[in-house]
Amino acid sequence: MKLRIVKKESVAWPVTVNIPVDGGKVEEASFFVRFKRLSETEFDKLAKEGQTSLLDAAILGAGETEGDIEEVTTADKKALLSDTNYRVGLYNAYLKMDAGVAEKNS
Repeated sequence: MKLRIVKKESVAWPVTVNIPVDGGKVEEASFFVRFKRLSETEFDKLAKEGQTSLLDAAILGAGETEGDIEEVTTADKKALLSDTNYRVGLYNAYLKMDAGVAEKNS
């Protein structure tokens, strides 16, 4: 028996960001990102540098829906990653995608 390993170089994945609002509540912002699938070596090296470095290497594009994902400019990526809530949402989404955890109702 031969085992065939299926690999995808990049994956479009839903991202949910929790944005704090007055009263101790959060609002959700949702969008899609195309992530580059990093190798284990690449992931480990970048993870030591922090979430921003890892996500900078992994994010290829973004859009409101999976169908309208466009390439993200360096300036847009910098703005996205400089916001803690967006960075955490993106990081959590990348980890779920990389582990193969299916999103519900996406």
